[in-house]
Amino acid sequence: MLTNIKNERRLTILITTHYMDEADRLCDRIAIVDHGKLVALDTPRALKASVPGSNVIEAQFANPPADWESRLKSLPEVTSVQSLGGNMYRILTSNGSRTTTELVEMAVNTGVEAHSLSVQNTTLDDAFVHYTGRQLRDETVKAYGFVMPPRPGLQP
Repeated sequence: MLTNIKNERRLTILITTHYMDEADRLCDRIAIVDHGKLVALDTPRALKASVPGSNVIEAQFANPPADWESRLKSLPEVTSVQSLGGNMYRILTSNGSRTTTELVEMAVNTGVEAHSLSVQNTTLDDAFVHYTGRQLRDETVKAYGFVMPPRPGLQP
């Protein structure tokens, strides 16, 4: 509905939300405000691109050699590699498609079998954490559970 209103009536719409996926879909420009201060203002694409290591690749291998982690770090545009145990690695890169291609070629050329491989793009949630240093407050603050007050005259 908001997209239709924006397109058909050519209106500017101001939306306040904690739902970053909603903001990504609906907004042309996004302002990230932290404790009342503007910390970032740009298009969704530019905000996501500004996060170092824009893409995350998680890959598990069957038989990697002892120097596999250092080989992964040498791939083009890789910013960091973290071993997760069980021959699983988390690779941050500024170019997910190129790094994935290079990773697969390196595995094939060295006879290393890839068990699983997933590529995740940076989200606006990642951008929020990058600019504020923390998760959204709604996600980190636990709500207090409601407890029925005792009724007079009844023993628990």
